[in-house]
Amino acid sequence: MIAAMRDAICNATLALGLLIISFGAAWAVTLDEVAAALSGAALVEGTDKTVGPLAGRVVVVTFFASWCPPCRNEFSHLNQLLKRSGDNRITVIAINQFEAWGGKKNPARMARFLADTDPQFAVIVGSETLRVAFGNIERIPSVIVIGTDGQEAWRFVHERGSAKTHTTIEDLTAAVSAAGASFASQ
Repeated sequence: MIAAMRDAICNATLALGLLIISFGAAWAVTLDEVAAALSGAALVEGTDKTVGPLAGRVVVVTFFASWCPPCRNEFSHLNQLLKRSGDNRITVIAINQFEAWGGKKNPARMARFLADTDPQFAVIVGSETLRVAFGNIERIPSVIVIGTDGQEAWRFVHERGSAKTHTTIEDLTAAVSAAGASFASQ
C-alpha cells in the first residue's frame, strides 16, 4: 500500500510539470494584498515561527504540500536564502495548499516533512481565500516574490511538461536581489 501511494504521488508530481511564468499586472499581487490575505491565517500544526514583518522587506511566498517531492528541495533552498540574507531583510512564508489532494491528508506525513525540511520561516495553513488572493494558485510549488516597493517582482509556477521542478537557491537569490534585497556575500 505504501509503495502504491508513493507511486501515485510520484506520478502526480511528474504530471504537474513545471513552467516559469511571468504574469502581467492582472495577476500580480501587492504587499497590501498579501498582508490582508494572511491576516488571521493559522500556523500548520507542529510549527512555531510566525509571519515576520512585511513592510520594507522582500517577501517570498511559496505554496506547497507535504506530498510534493520538489517542495522538499525548495524548502532547503528557502532556508539557504534566509541564511544568506543574514540580517532578516527577507521574510519567507510557506502556505500549505492542496494537502488533502486526492483525499489523502496525512498528519504523520506532514510531521515527517517538517522534521526533514526544518523550515526557518512561517508555515501556515492554506485556504481558498489565500489561493485566490495570490492569483488562483493551481499548482505547487508556486513561488511569489514581492519587492521592497510592495509590488510583485517574480513568480514561479509548477506547470505540466517542464523539466524544472522547483526554484533553486540561484533562482531565489536572483529574484530577491532584483526585488530589492542585497547580500553582503554570496
